[in-house]
Amino acid sequence: MSETEFNKITALLDAAGAKYEVYEHVAVRTSIEAAAVRGSALKEGVKALLVKFHRKGKDFFAILNIPADKKLDFEKAKKVLQAEGEVKFAKLNEVEEITGCEPGGVPPLGHKNELALLVDPRIFENEFLEFNAGLKTKSVRVEKEGLRKAFNHAGAAYFELAE
Repeated sequence: MSETEFNKITALLDAAGAKYEVYEHVAVRTSIEAAAVRGSALKEGVKALLVKFHRKGKDFFAILNIPADKKLDFEKAKKVLQAEGEVKFAKLNEVEEITGCEPGGVPPLGHKNELALLVDPRIFENEFLEFNAGLKTKSVRVEKEGLRKAFNHAGAAYFELAE
């Protein structure tokens, strides 16, 4: 969907001095499909989730990055985000509007709009990490330290977010 977001991601990785490879593949939507088409372990994937929450009379969106083999712990997310009420996954139309990417192509950073980036540090338990890069047909495989530097440059905050 978004070559623009793909270019932002690679620019962020380049600025961080990250070593990475780009893979083109058939379109995927889920982390399980992505791992299968990449031929990698599910735990090496980074699942980028757009969530919506309410605080101080306003609605906000944030990207929560967790290991692809885990599920989001909504109670942890609510506490970390200081949400009033529940934290919900963004609706499909909101995903494209807010990130510039179709559901299934949302990357962990480099979105159309400035978004809070939260990262579960357990993603760094793997030497290499993979994620869809703005498009459902392109993935990036990056060394963990390079992605950590890119997250730090983008102002990410680190919290345990998965079950």
